[in-house]
Formats: sequence, C-alpha cells, structure tokens
Amino acid sequence: MRGFLRLFAFLSAIALLVYGLLTGSDNIWMLTLYAAMLPIGYILFSMVPRRTVGWRRNTWKISAVLVVGFIALSLQLLRQQFIVANEVAAHPRNGRNLTTELRTQRGRIFARDGTEIAGRVISPNGRVRRTYPEASTGFLVGYYNPDRFGRSGLEEAYNEYLTGERGDPVERTRATVLHRPPRGNDLILTLDIELQRQADELLGDRRGAIVALDPKTGEVLAMVSKPAFNPAELVRDPSRPFAEEQERITEAWERINNVRDARLVNRATQGLYPPGSTFKTVSAAAALDQGVATPGKRYIDTGMYSVGGFIINDPNRPDEDRTRWTFTEGYQWSLNAVFAQIGLEVKSAGMREYARRFYYERDIPFDLPVTVSQVSRTPGFLSDPAALASTAIGQGQLLSTPLNVALVTATIANDGVMPRPYLVSQIKTPGGRVVYTQSPEPLQNVVSPEVAEQMTQIMVTTVEKGTGRRARIPGIDVAGKTGTAQLGREDAPHALFSAFAPAKDPKIAVAVIVENGGEGADVAAPIARDLIEAYLERAESKGEDGP
Repeated sequence: MRGFLRLFAFLSAIALLVYGLLTGSDNIWMLTLYAAMLPIGYILFSMVPRRTVGWRRNTWKISAVLVVGFIALSLQLLRQQFIVANEVAAHPRNGRNLTTELRTQRGRIFARDGTEIAGRVISPNGRVRRTYPEASTGFLVGYYNPDRFGRSGLEEAYNEYLTGERGDPVERTRATVLHRPPRGNDLILTLDIELQRQADELLGDRRGAIVALDPKTGEVLAMVSKPAFNPAELVRDPSRPFAEEQERITEAWERINNVRDARLVNRATQGLYPPGSTFKTVSAAAALDQGVATPGKRYIDTGMYSVGGFIINDPNRPDEDRTRWTFTEGYQWSLNAVFAQIGLEVKSAGMREYARRFYYERDIPFDLPVTVSQVSRTPGFLSDPAALASTAIGQGQLLSTPLNVALVTATIANDGVMPRPYLVSQIKTPGGRVVYTQSPEPLQNVVSPEVAEQMTQIMVTTVEKGTGRRARIPGIDVAGKTGTAQLGREDAPHALFSAFAPAKDPKIAVAVIVENGGEGADVAAPIARDLIEAYLERAESKGEDGP
C-alpha cells in the first residue's frame, strides 16, 4: 500500500510541475511548485525507517525537509536558467541589458566613399557614445537612444548587425568568453555623400523629399526628407551633468517629435502625396504597352473634356487655337483632356494592372519601411469613367511615395524593368570580413523594352520642348516629367518632377517633391536639373560610370 501511495505522490508532483511550466505564468508556477513539494515531502518522510527513534529520527525528518527545500530551489533555478532566461533577459526593467548596450561598441555606418555618417566614441569608463557627423543623413540613419527613446531608421533596421548579435559568431563568442565589450559590424551604404549634401542644400528649409537612384542597379544615391532632425541632439554627453543632459534631450525630443512638423517621418519612403502629372508616365506606358495608342495618335482637346457630365479642365495647352494633339504632345504639355481619353482607352482593369506593375498597392522591398502607394481607397472607384479619367491624369484618389515616383522613372530608364531599390550594400565585421551583401536584381518586368524606348523619347521631348524645359542641361539629353498636384483652392499645390539622364545611357534617376511649392516645372525641375548635372560632371571628371 505504501508503495502505491509513493507512486501516486510522485506522479502528482510531476503533473503539478508540468502544468506549472506549461502555463508560462510565474504565479501559477510558484503555486504548483509549492504544491508539488507536499507529495515529494510525503515520499521523503515515508522513507524514514520506522525503528529509528529519538534524535536519529528527528535528524531524518530535518534532512527530509532540507532535501525538499533543495529540490524546490533547484527546480526554480533550472526554470530561470533554461526556460524563462530569454524572457527575463529581454524584460524592459532588466538593468543589465542597458548596461550591456551602453558598453557595446556599436558598428559604424559609412557612405559609399568611406565618409563616416554614424560613429562612436568610447569614454574612459567603457561607455560608448554614438556620433552623427553628417546632419543631412540624420533621418535616414535614424536616432539611437537606448535608455529613453530607442532606435529608428537604419539604427533600428540593422540593429542586430550593429550590435554584433548577427554577423561573426566567433567574434561574439570571443567577446563573451573574454568578458570584452561586444563589437558590432559596420554598414556600407550606396549613398553618394556629395549628392546627399547637395540635395539637402537644394531643398533647404522647404518641406518635401528628394530621391536619387541608379536606375540600372537600384542603388540609392541620395535620399532627403524635410523637415529633418539631427540625431546628435538625442545623444547624452557623459562629460556633462546627468540632470542637465536629460533636460536638454527631453526638450530636443519634444521639438523633434512635434506632430505638425512630422520630423520623424521619412517623407521619401513614408510620405504619401498625390503624384499629379508624374503619374501620366504610368498611364502613357500602359497605353503604349497595351497597344491602344501610339506616339503619333491624335486626340481632340478643346480645353476641357466631359466624362459623364464631369468636366476635366485643361489649362496647359500652349496654343488655345489648336484642338488636335498627338499622344506625344499630350505628354509633352501635360494635357489633361488628352490623358483623360487615354485613361478611358486603357480601361479600369488595365489601369489597375499597370499601376500594380509599377508597384502601387504593393510592398516595395527596401532597407527601411515603405508606405504602400495607393490607386484608390474606395472599392470599385476605377469602375466610374470619371474616376478613371481623373486617375489617368494623376488625380482621383492616387497617393504615392517619392520613392515610388523615382522607381517609375527608373523603370523607363532601365528598359522597362523596375530595379529593386537598396541602401545598404555591405556589412563588414570589425576585422573587415564581409558577412552581408546586397546586389542589383530586377523587381518587376513592367513594360517591353520597345515601350520603354518610346517613353524615353517622349520624356526627352518633354524636357527639350515641353513643360520640363527648366530641367535642360546643355549637351545632355534629360528625360523627365513635371507634376503639379492640386490640393484645393486655399492650399498651394505640391510641385513634383521626375527625370533620368543621360537618356541613352542612364546613370541617375531623380524624383523631387516640394510640399505646397507651386508649379513642378518652376520649382521641382530646377532642383532635379542641378542634382543630375552635378552628379554627371563628377562622374565624367573621375572617368567612371558614377561617383
């Protein structure tokens, strides 16, 4: 009978312990652990020899109690070490995490030419302070403030590499065994730092964004968002009094995190804007690729176009006496009436299909989060002919990120193939070994090379003779498209321009948006021109395909 009771007690203890472990709750585990000690205690007490009397029997009982306590303590330690260790380590109130992070020699971030844009300074007490010497890349690199605000940008996206958690396992193990501070890996970006600085300077204090890509590879050459912020303002200086630094950082955070300015929003990848007439590149490419139009096809434009009673006005005609315009002239002068008709020819299904080919309503794979560009927010919106016509001219419910606008232009420059954009080209260990590489790869075959060639010629004509004349560069064929996104009667329109050059051998594609800037031809086009010209001049002076 005693043997049966011992077996039952043993099974009960096991059942209680297993149940406590499986629940994952600390409170339940402790209750089941205490409860399991009762049957275990019975087993141990039942093993005391019956003939033992006096102090010997008391010694047995005391020993049994100590063994029960030892078993309970051992089980608790085993659970802490092997089952919930990661959970405990990751707990936000675990002060050891912050101490370890502040001593981690975080990897640096470099531009393509080796310019340091995020560095580190190691203080005598072993604490590591982040440095940001390039203010123009602040929102791109992001901020790093482990004890209060966390991380953003590349600091967040590549945190595991920058801390050394990923990369070289031998280096990580060596640091652990020798009790040395962990050393992170360095990021090498595709960024052209001179172009980045110039883009930042050209946009100035105006709100907006600039994206410059290599259209053949998808490498990001420059990416600017305004208003910007300087992440160095969020880094605590250990040489100054702690209270003063906390107050300064708090004030900086409140200023940077102002909702109205939205400084923490990367407008280049997360800002959504009506693309205006830059979307006519999508509409035109769709019509040519479907075969419903040719560059020489003629359309009637009297200054307005009625779609089911909805009037689309056309203020862009250069000659009010003319009523017939070719497809090329419609793009060249950004004629709304012409493109309203083109949209109806492409049809609802075709417009949505080609918009998706150009990565509207799809996630663009990139190193940083990218907001999805939208064709419409209302189901069945394009089924309405008036809505379809409005969409074809770049209005309607269209919203696009500047990165998406740049990729549309890069697709035409790259023979109809959209390149996958990327910003981080390599990650290197402290010893210089490459542990991660991104290489050029196609993202989508959008239109045929023949259509891309036709669109290139049309876009060159737009810059040479049409609305994009302020983007002309002597001796270089620039292919581009202006855009002016109307917002309402009281707000000035957004100014947009997208372009690539040289037309026959594209090396750079640019998208510019200036919030409430006015006409794209007057405001955005000169910015793109200056960037393209400077980039190509440096490339020529160095005798390379790019700086």
